Amino acid sequence: MWFNDFPEQCPPVDARQDKFEVFRLVSNSPPTSNDFLPTIKESPHRKFSDDILCNAHGVSVFKKIDDILRKREAYKPLRQKKVARGIIMRNDGLVKETGGESHVTWWLKTKEPHKTFSEVKNDTK
Repeated sequence: MWFNDFPEQCPPVDARQDKFEVFRLVSNSPPTSNDFLPTIKESPHRKFSDDILCNAHGVSVFKKIDDILRKREAYKPLRQKKVARGIIMRNDGLVKETGGESHVTWWLKTKEPHKTFSEVKNDTK
């Protein structure tokens, strides 16, 4: 059971089940389910082109902490966010690298994605 209404062909056929450590920008410590809203719900007034609409229905995470720190620094609204580290388990949904080697879109199949995440202390470079 998916926990978002996805458009057709979403998640993409080449998305996969996997288990690995990732990093996510969050507002709460410890993280809550509200820290794992898909982009389309975080930015409901934003218009997404057809080519990125499926990705917008997923949650953005990063494989490398340096990459998420650069992302946070690059966008002023993200600078107050905390970095959380967690493990995506195979039954948590589907994943696909969607922006460079470190950015991953995660299409949730769990009600509690936050359960394996905790804030990274001293996350500055």
